[in-house]
Amino acid sequence: KKKVTSNKKKPYMVTEYNGHMFPTKAYDSEEHRLEHALRHARVLNDVAKEKDICGSFGWCMADYNTHKDFGSGDRICYHGVLDMFRNKKMAADVYAAQQEEIPVLSISSTMDLGEHPGSNWGNAFIFTNADSVHMYKNGVFVTSYKKEETLYDQLAHGPIPIHDFIGELIEKNESMKPKQAKDVKNALNAVAQYGVYNLPKSIYPTAIRLFVRYRMSFSQLLDLYSKYVGNWGDTSTEYRFDAVKNGQVIKSVVKRPMKKVRLEAVPSHTELMERSSYDVAAIRIRAVDENGNVLPYYQEPVQIKAEGPGQLIGPDIVSLKGGMGGTYVKTLGEKGLIKISITSAQAEPVVITLKVTEVCQG
Repeated sequence: KKKVTSNKKKPYMVTEYNGHMFPTKAYDSEEHRLEHALRHARVLNDVAKEKDICGSFGWCMADYNTHKDFGSGDRICYHGVLDMFRNKKMAADVYAAQQEEIPVLSISSTMDLGEHPGSNWGNAFIFTNADSVHMYKNGVFVTSYKKEETLYDQLAHGPIPIHDFIGELIEKNESMKPKQAKDVKNALNAVAQYGVYNLPKSIYPTAIRLFVRYRMSFSQLLDLYSKYVGNWGDTSTEYRFDAVKNGQVIKSVVKRPMKKVRLEAVPSHTELMERSSYDVAAIRIRAVDENGNVLPYYQEPVQIKAEGPGQLIGPDIVSLKGGMGGTYVKTLGEKGLIKISITSAQAEPVVITLKVTEVCQG
């Protein structure tokens, strides 16, 4: 600090962090998008630890067009926590969770084993401003995660790691004593996170007890893993997460294999008014599954059509990126209703209406 100011008693601000240090696209791998989110959480947490830092600015809010040097081959800077149309990337939920007015619950994982190397869950996190989150598997309660379990203890609501896919199910359903059931649970959860060949040394004593004291075979443990964690070849697994605040469920998220694509279109505002010039509304488009989860690898085109006293700014056919995209609509100097139709080969069409209530005179 003494290198930048002669008065070390003055507070200072971090005026830029992340950005070009870790460009992230909405369709990057789940691991990459999670690391992007956690980098933002780490900086916020570390800034909050320092008493003489009065604030910080991340670079940046949204992706943007740029020059050749900072582009990704398409002259776009993917440095934002939002895409160019202000659709959220995963990192945006780190910030959204720090307020108390609007319920937030987001799960970093799609809960699809095939997305991960070796079909291991790896790291997964909950972003929420609730007091706790209850996790259910196929309608059966597994465990609860409390906000105090976060690794980011300087934040009002830091990301919470998902580390237990089993809860007390083995103890309830299998003929094991509590200590053995606990060891099996810890071993299987470790395999889920790290894989069989990358287990931390801290789990070795547990593995030795399972093989030596309890005389369990590798095939037995594999069967239990498939039953309680992997569900390979079984019926589709559904996970439900309930965010609880002050004893009430404030939001739920359901994760299960996608069966249907649905389009969502949300305008920045629905009332347009011409005054000194034409007015413009942004239309944010997302491809989601039947439970409202964005489909991060949906890159298909959608066709957009404007009818009435409005006109699209840009092409009428756009490909979604990471299941997200958008367009802009401008007024044409007349009052009335603008109808925006969005169609896709994989989903039912969506129609939204904008109202032009005021136009320039003369």
